Amino acid sequence: MKVTDIDIRDLRWDDRAKCFRAAVSMAMLPDGGARQRHVNFICQSHRAHDCPSSLITYDLVTHALDQARAMPGFRRGEEQISVDIMSAVGRLPFSPRAKAG
Repeated sequence: MKVTDIDIRDLRWDDRAKCFRAAVSMAMLPDGGARQRHVNFICQSHRAHDCPSSLITYDLVTHALDQARAMPGFRRGEEQISVDIMSAVGRLPFSPRAKAG
């Protein structure tokens, strides 16, 4: 299964948990020409509030992929996930500093 698009939305800094939180949506194209699937995850990054946005993006995407790999079809090894992060994300989706929440 190939990840074709990644969208990061609603990024915010959680002052109580001292982490960034965001909704990460992935479009996944199964092998063999099946219909594209969309999956959504709530993800977090435990970086410092002033860290570069590229590191936050990396953490959020990694957390989403870890959650995807825990889904039944992937967990049993029936399917593998592949992603070209530069083409799937394209550009950094937010500024380096998120809104406090």
